[in-house]
Amino acid sequence: MKLVDIAPVAVAAMTVLGGLWQTRRKHPMTREIVKQDAELLALLPEDSEAKRTLQQHIDDTVRKIVEDEDRRTRDGVGSCAAVAFLVVAIALLVVSAGRGGDWWWLGVPAALIGLLGGVGLAQDAVPRRRDARGRPL
Repeated sequence: MKLVDIAPVAVAAMTVLGGLWQTRRKHPMTREIVKQDAELLALLPEDSEAKRTLQQHIDDTVRKIVEDEDRRTRDGVGSCAAVAFLVVAIALLVVSAGRGGDWWWLGVPAALIGLLGGVGLAQDAVPRRRDARGRPL
């Protein structure tokens, strides 16, 4: 197996990981937004109506965070299974890259397994409210 055969797979994997990282960083976390709002609140004059409105918004957001924090969970088994699916898909892609002209015999199943792993990871690794059986509400 040559480095030239593995390079497209490595580039594709880095592209997907980079995209996932950028998606996460574009959306600030709720606590970061509350912190920014609190800093803005300190800059507003005392007699401003916007200050009272922003204070009420901050109070409501903090209350929601505290109440919602205990109800949101990740599905550990599903997350591990999804990661395992992705690892198998990457392994199949690496092996198929080394096979030359017969790449599609392993490439097609790798794509399907990777799709299942990606969907499973998106569903189970994200903290959500779940019912008693662990299904997202």
